[in-house]
Amino acid sequence: MNPTLKRYGACGLVFVAGLLAGTVLDQLGNGRWPVDDRQRQISPGSEIRSILDDEVMLLSYRSASLTLTAQRARPGDRFALQVSHADGRPAEQCLVSPDLAGLLPGFSTLVAGQEIEAARLSSEFPLRLGSLEIRDRIDNEPMPPMNFFTTAERTAVALVGDGYSVEVATSGKAFDKLAGGCETLAR
Repeated sequence: MNPTLKRYGACGLVFVAGLLAGTVLDQLGNGRWPVDDRQRQISPGSEIRSILDDEVMLLSYRSASLTLTAQRARPGDRFALQVSHADGRPAEQCLVSPDLAGLLPGFSTLVAGQEIEAARLSSEFPLRLGSLEIRDRIDNEPMPPMNFFTTAERTAVALVGDGYSVEVATSGKAFDKLAGGCETLAR
């Protein structure tokens, strides 16, 4: 048998074996690594999420009263904002600055503060602010939405994510400004 043909045949056999092994492993694990059910530990000061402001292409905020979507076609462009209200008010549409009226830095980089035990979360942070989803132009699969809660006095904000809950520096006033829609963001 020709040595070149043997070499290509061996490479093809290794490729097919790797392809089959990957398929079997994917089916066995359903494409996911096992996750420990215990709460994840996040150190204060560590970045939970960090995206360059100019790279944020979509920000979606959902609360009990509204759904807000800010989207742009190119990095650094202004955001096209659409707001739908749960109470039946007409939808709003407007253009907003590239930094989302100064709010984008506080949402695109989230730094962990004090960790909050699951048992304390509902008593210390009883008010749900809403969920936030941010996509950049590189994300192929979106990150799960981040859920935010605040204290009864609205003095602190907690982020509840995939197995963790921590205080973050983002203020409740930033969420109030989002809830104001075009009226507060398009100025």
